[in-house]
Amino acid sequence: MNKFKRLLGCGLAAAMILSMTACDEGGATPAVTSGVGVGTSGVASNPAATTTTGANTTTDPDANAATDKEIKDIDTGAFTPDGNSGVVKFLGYYDITVDQKGAEQVDVFESETYGGKIEWISASSGAAYYEKLATLIAADDSPDLLTFEPLAFPYGASKNMFEPLDDYLNADDPIWADMKELIDSYVYEGKHYYFPHRMTTSFALNYNRKTIEDACLKDPYDLYMNGEWTWDAWRQMMIDFCNQSDDNIGWYATDTITTSFVNTTGYPVIDSLPSGDVVNNLQSQEITRAVEFLSELGRNGLLYPADHPYGDWVSPQVWAPISDKILFLGMEPEWTYIAATEELQNPAGVENDIFDTPSDLAFVPFPRDPEADQYYQGSGTFGYMIPKGAKNIKGAVDFIMCNRLFDTDENVMAQVRNDHIAPAKVTYTTGKYEGMQKWAITWDAQVYDMWREMCDPTKFTFIIEDLYGFGTEFQTTITTAVYNSTFGEESWTQQVGEIAPVVQGILDEYAD
Repeated sequence: MNKFKRLLGCGLAAAMILSMTACDEGGATPAVTSGVGVGTSGVASNPAATTTTGANTTTDPDANAATDKEIKDIDTGAFTPDGNSGVVKFLGYYDITVDQKGAEQVDVFESETYGGKIEWISASSGAAYYEKLATLIAADDSPDLLTFEPLAFPYGASKNMFEPLDDYLNADDPIWADMKELIDSYVYEGKHYYFPHRMTTSFALNYNRKTIEDACLKDPYDLYMNGEWTWDAWRQMMIDFCNQSDDNIGWYATDTITTSFVNTTGYPVIDSLPSGDVVNNLQSQEITRAVEFLSELGRNGLLYPADHPYGDWVSPQVWAPISDKILFLGMEPEWTYIAATEELQNPAGVENDIFDTPSDLAFVPFPRDPEADQYYQGSGTFGYMIPKGAKNIKGAVDFIMCNRLFDTDENVMAQVRNDHIAPAKVTYTTGKYEGMQKWAITWDAQVYDMWREMCDPTKFTFIIEDLYGFGTEFQTTITTAVYNSTFGEESWTQQVGEIAPVVQGILDEYAD
């Protein structure tokens, strides 16, 4: 079995109760190769559980009025646009033109340098995302661009939903050097369909540093820096916190997020190899051990109960004001930090905005498996694919390259870090807030550097999980089993015995 999944560097851009009053010191269609192993996660009960990013959270329709923000100057030596990119129709469950994670790239694309324009077509996330895409393709009304999601490969590629990119992009081009191995792993029937422009953190453990301090716990960041951030340390911290109040909860996570914990063993549940083989790890000792660890957390009452009054989907915005009750939120860290901070500092309107102040929020990677030989982390990618039948492929390719340049230009990278920790004052130039300052998140420098470190190949070995690329039935079959094992009475071994034939039957559909 191939233990390692796409080892790559990050694309650049980028237990006891404590006192409540005092703290102590201190090529072809993939063939299927049967492996040994198990799946992980919970029930896919909400669309956002399958997303890897999120939109700008503001609810104020006037918040996106024109401002005096400057557009970054990107070195175009590696790719020179002709200034005629045109209108690119983007299908997405969020608007990248105003999103905190993509608006600057859009500004560059819409400048005279590229001469482009992004037109957003709204869609739901999850399976509905691909249902709408299929409908548009069938009606010969395809969008030109959409973000990559796990269901795209191999499922979407096998359904002929995307344009191959070999005629437009070259994986051997020096600008893709650090991503080439990953790009080549997204070959389907001999063609490249996906050129990710950067690696991303997958999911992480988000927390409120004030909650940690008030509970007299050690900061997880300090434990991580000291090499002490392990499964056992994490479990003990949640026990200590939950023992302080019956209302306290150790960890909230959705189905997809628990998979990132399992990946710390060094194994993906399903591994789609560049050779075309698919390794099915549904019965491996390592993943079984991880799921049983989660089950123990559930039995000890440390996990968020499904019937909790906070609801079954605790988004960053929901978590932000109750982060004194939920110690860890399992979620993608960049989005969570932005969205939760914005919830606290940027209510509708600008009158009550909090400026130039980092929040108390922070995050750390999932803890290290004490039995693993290295520090493994689940990881992902960020990039775009071009749907079948797109009318402006040239413009879509230009936007893909614009994003790659943005993430590899050293001057831009330095500016981006400074923009995060010391954002320039930006004022509205039109609308009812004209002349007033527009809110922007101010990142804590330590948190920002932690985020970048979580994409550092010298710190982690990255695991990309292919569980979510074989259709919703496949995903739900496995994640439901993990959920039942974690929160129910059935053991993981029992669950695996029941689902193994179904899982293998679906994988067989992708075999030669």
